[in-house]
Amino acid sequence: MPLILALVLVALTVQVVAESGPSLTLDRTVRNAMRDLAGAPGTAWLDGPMHFLADLGGPLPAGIALAVAALFAAVRTRRASPIAIAAGGVLVVTIAVIGGKDLIGRPGPSESPVAADAWGFFPSGHTATSTVCYGIAALLLGRVGSARAGRRWAAGAAASCALIGFALLWCDYHWLADVLASWALCAIVLWAAARVADAGGLRRRRPGAPPSPAPRESPPSSAR
Repeated sequence: MPLILALVLVALTVQVVAESGPSLTLDRTVRNAMRDLAGAPGTAWLDGPMHFLADLGGPLPAGIALAVAALFAAVRTRRASPIAIAAGGVLVVTIAVIGGKDLIGRPGPSESPVAADAWGFFPSGHTATSTVCYGIAALLLGRVGSARAGRRWAAGAAASCALIGFALLWCDYHWLADVLASWALCAIVLWAAARVADAGGLRRRRPGAPPSPAPRESPPSSAR
């Protein structure tokens, strides 16, 4: 899975840098379809909710959600590893996204040139922020609760990130490739975060499994 995601990310990046390829054709097709849909009669009422969803991908709401989840998991497990996992995932994604935006400098859907003192649009920052924050939050909450609760947290995070990505396209903030690249990048980071959680002992408990018993002390020599 990480290899497939990495290949998707590389393929999208190469086409964006080369300004050629099927992904760019798809970008323009999706952009035009979204503009037609947003401008169609009867869809104007969706504009407010879509902007609200796009804003949920910002650093403030997503960061607060991750911080609360990490602190809760740290308290429940009495370990600092949930906080370290959350901070590490955000740091990796932030460096990768800012680096990509700065180095590639891709124009947005308006196709206006990017100013010299501004970042580009590839990959999508709001998509990356929402995916890594809500994704790791769901991962950590799933590790300190039941398996059923873990599945619900994961489904909720996936649905939220999908809606945020759609809203960014609706609002004409990003190309489709920007959103897909961020999803691929963050999925790799989430996979790595899950492996780190496993290595650190934050394993999901099986349904109905009792807590592991404490090790029994050896009897004193006089009782042997």
